Order: sequence, then structure tokens, then C-alpha cells
Amino acid sequence: MILLLDLKKRLLFLLFAFLIGYFIVSLASAFIVGRFGADSTPAMRIVAVLQDMILFILPALATALIVTRQPAELLEIDRRPPALPTLLAICVLIVAIPAMNAVIWLNQSLPLPDSLAHTLRQMEEHSEALVATLQGPHNVPNLIVSILVVGVFAGLSEELLFRGAFQRLLSTGGVNVHAAIWMVAIVFSLMHMQFYGFVPRMLLGAFFGYALLWTRSLWVPIILHAFNNSLYVCAQWIAPQGTPSPIDTVGSGQDFLLVAISAFLAATGLILVRRACVAEAPQN
Repeated sequence: MILLLDLKKRLLFLLFAFLIGYFIVSLASAFIVGRFGADSTPAMRIVAVLQDMILFILPALATALIVTRQPAELLEIDRRPPALPTLLAICVLIVAIPAMNAVIWLNQSLPLPDSLAHTLRQMEEHSEALVATLQGPHNVPNLIVSILVVGVFAGLSEELLFRGAFQRLLSTGGVNVHAAIWMVAIVFSLMHMQFYGFVPRMLLGAFFGYALLWTRSLWVPIILHAFNNSLYVCAQWIAPQGTPSPIDTVGSGQDFLLVAISAFLAATGLILVRRACVAEAPQN
């Protein structure tokens, strides 16, 4: 694959495209919210889709088209997802839930000044309220739309930008691939503006990054991201209103045995995913 720009110019172009997208989305969001209100589920869904398209998908595609004559190869969307590694990676997501909840509990337990903690908690509550608005009333049609918007489309768009464009620009530009994965994972988590979920979301981003590295197909982290988001949407839909979802209550800082088993199974699953990718490499 021939890259037409050096790393610095590639990253600057991606950032420039992202900032233009951010400006456009900000204007569109302000108009839509001003016209229909922030408590309108259809309006918030339109804003979410516009954000995914203009802020994430278009900058990734535009950058890939500018920096190389093989954009699909750069983004690694030219390979089908290998079946066994993908299935095993989904299993890792499931068995890791108690361990990830323990990480969330630890992240939320970090001591902070009262004023800062209050501000961060308000940001968390705002994000939770936004997700609740996106999901809309409790019925099956809204569940299906929520899975498509919050699960599938968000997973596709974010992976195109962060793993397909950002991570690949770094790793093909001479940056150590492991450093690239963790750098992107940190930015990925920061972009969500949720401090109390920063560490688990960073770990999740790193997992998606390694899934791309091992399988050499962006469709794998897209599938994993969409599955993860959709799983939580379904869990929140099942839970009675005002109560934590079943997923959120599995494992905590006190469930040491369950967390240890979860961490062991997740680590074992990662090894199996890596081995399965090595075994299927000649076929890719």
C-alpha cells in the first residue's frame, strides 16, 4: 500500500476533517434541539445519526481517500471477518462483564475533590439522560431503533474513525502498533467525556484495537462494538424503570471470586482469539 502523505500531514488532515464535521454537527444539533427540544426522542436520534455520519464516518473516509489510492486496504475493510476469532471475541466480551464491572467500581471509587466530583457526576447524569431519550418509550419498535442507532450505527461509525483511520494512520506511519492501540484507546475514552467510565472504556477500546491487529479486518471490532452497545441497550430495556440493568449488577468490587473467574476466562479467551487468528492467517 502506497501512502501519499507523511504521518504528520495524515493526522492533521484527519483532525481538520473532524473539526469541520464537529462545526457542522454543532450547528445542525443546535437547530434541531432549538426546534424540537432536547427531550424529543426522534430529534435526538437524528442528531445521533448526523454525528455518526458527519463527525466519524466522513472524516475517516475522506482521510483514507486523500492519503492513499487503496483506502479500503488502509481502513482494513477489504477483508471478511474470520468466523471463529470473531465468535471467540464476542464470548470474551460476555465473560468479561463481571471483571469490567469491578473496574467500573474501582474507577468510580477514585477520591476526587467535592467540586470536581460534583461536576463529573453531573456530566454522567447528562449522558445517562441523553441515552434514555435516545431509547424512547418502553416498547419493541423503540428497542429495535435503539439497537440500530446506539448499537449498530454507533459501533460502525466510531470504529471507522478510531480504529480504521486513527489507529491505522499511526501504525502505518512508523508508530509502534501497541503504542498506537493504547493511544487511540485513550483518545477514544476521552472523547466520551465520562470520567467514571474512563478506564473500562479505555480497556474496551484497546480490546477493539487488538481485535483489528490480530484479525486484520475492521469488521471484527465493528461487530464487537455493535454487539457490546446492543447488549447494554437490551439489558437496560429489560430492567424495570429506575433500576440498574442485569448487566450492571453482575460483579462488583466485593464479588472477588466472580471477578477473578471472569478475569481468568477473559484472559483465556484473548489467548484463544489470538491463536485462532494465527491459525486462520494463511486463509486471509
